[in-house]
Amino acid sequence: MSTSRPSSVPASARPSLVGPVALTVTGVLLLLGALVLAVVTAGGFVGLVRSDVLAGDGQPGAAVLASAGAPGVTSVDLVAGERYAVYLVVPRDAVGEDERPRLDEAVLLRAPSGDVVAADRSPGVNATSRVRGWVAGTVGAFTAPETGTYEVAVPSAGVPDAWVALAADRPFGPFFGAVWGTVLGVFGVLGLTAAGFGVGIGGAVWWVLRARARRPVRG
Repeated sequence: MSTSRPSSVPASARPSLVGPVALTVTGVLLLLGALVLAVVTAGGFVGLVRSDVLAGDGQPGAAVLASAGAPGVTSVDLVAGERYAVYLVVPRDAVGEDERPRLDEAVLLRAPSGDVVAADRSPGVNATSRVRGWVAGTVGAFTAPETGTYEVAVPSAGVPDAWVALAADRPFGPFFGAVWGTVLGVFGVLGLTAAGFGVGIGGAVWWVLRARARRPVRG
C-alpha cells in the first residue's frame, strides 16, 4: 500500500523573489519621490503667487514698506538705485473678477534733495492678490535716485477705503524662472507618479506569481 506524500521543490530550485521585491520597492520609492517633488513644487508655487502685500486680515503685509490712503500722504526710507513697486488696494466689490485696480494719476515722491519722482514705470511683475474682501494690484514702479526719506503723495483712487502700498519691486527674471520651475515640477510629479504606479503594480503582480511558483507541489 502506497501513500502519496507532498513533494517539495528544493530551495535552490525555487524562483527567486529578489527581482519582484526590488521592482516593487522601486515603484514605492518613485511614488515617494513624486510626493516630495509635489510638496516642493506646491511650496514654490505659493511663493510665486504670494506678494506679502496683504496680510490675512486685509491689512498691510510683511513686504509693505509704507502705506497711505488714496488720497493721502506718507513718508518712507528708500535706498538709491533700488526699484520699488506701488500697489493699489481696493475693496473686492470695487473691481470685477477679471479686473485689476487702477490709478488714473501716478503716485509722486519727493526725494531728500527736493526732486520729484513719479511712480509711472511698469513693475517687473504685474501682480494681483486677493485676500478676503480686498484686492491689491500693481499700478506703477520707480527707481529711487538717492538714499533717504521720501515724502509720498497719493492721488485719489475714486474708490472708498482705497489705499496704496509701497514695496520692493519683483524682478522679472527670477519670477520667470520660478514659473518654469513650477511647470517642470508638475510634469516631474506626473511622470514619477505614472512610473511609480506602473513599476509598483508590475512588481506586485510578479511577486504574486513568483510566490505561487515557490509553493510545494502536492502529488
